[in-house]
Amino acid sequence: MNIQNYIGIALEELYRIFDLLNKKYFSNQLPAPIITIQTTKKSNVMGWFTLDKIWKSIEEKDFKDEKHEINISAEFLRRDVSDIVETLQHEICHYYNKLSDIIDYHGNYHTKKFKETAEKFGLICHKDSKVGYGLTERSEQFNNFIKDEIKPNQDCFVYFRSFVPKKKAAERKKNLFKYKCEQCNTEAKAKRDTNLICGNCNSEMVIQEE
Repeated sequence: MNIQNYIGIALEELYRIFDLLNKKYFSNQLPAPIITIQTTKKSNVMGWFTLDKIWKSIEEKDFKDEKHEINISAEFLRRDVSDIVETLQHEICHYYNKLSDIIDYHGNYHTKKFKETAEKFGLICHKDSKVGYGLTERSEQFNNFIKDEIKPNQDCFVYFRSFVPKKKAAERKKNLFKYKCEQCNTEAKAKRDTNLICGNCNSEMVIQEE
């Protein structure tokens, strides 16, 4: 592999880690998903799992070989490699639940079903008002497995994507201006450089703001 193919190297490592997690916690029962590295639109989304099989093989005319997607957010590749492994395991738990017909979410809210699965497979869940039990951390046992058996390579994650600052909304161009009759104080709105005559006193109306 090209040593400058930084994303390819990172993906190879993610697939290697997936295989080890699959063997350790899931008895190699999980079909390999498509693992991707994509940008996130939210500053707190470190990864995601797609509920639908959105990847299809061009070699299968009937698209029987469809695959789910697990993504690791490109902006969060800057973290410690153990944190990346935790995010991968978090999304694998969603994957496991999907294949087991377990609904573990309501929108972004992670239910107790997710908590049960995640804590069964090495994570500790904390409850949050917005994402439910979606806040996870590594258990001691899971940490030891990462350290002693996975031995993830931090050097595979040397590049990450910067968060792009949101552009300020362009100021709306003012189209209408206030005009006022200086005789009777009648007001009206019109475009700049419009000649307005007051209907009450037949006087010229004067623009009030630039």
